[in-house]
Amino acid sequence: MASQSKKERLECRLSSDDKASIEAAASLEKVSVSQFIVDSACKRAQLLLEEHSRIKLTEQGWLAVMAALDNPPAPNEPLQRAFKRLDEDEIWE
Repeated sequence: MASQSKKERLECRLSSDDKASIEAAASLEKVSVSQFIVDSACKRAQLLLEEHSRIKLTEQGWLAVMAALDNPPAPNEPLQRAFKRLDEDEIWE
């Protein structure tokens, strides 16, 4: 990972027990408490962001999506009007 300038600061309050646990874990990892917290929070944030950027489907859901892609419904009237407006307005120039 490329080294970035560390200019931002984040503060939080926590219980004595939580602080002691974090200090003990940081010690085991042989890193500072600050670095342990940053590493842990960034890993968790990345996992959460990745999880929320994916679409999860059951097998039944996947089959329904594939069936819809293979056999799309005919365009309804509002969709046909929208396509006509796109052609007339020439917004893609």
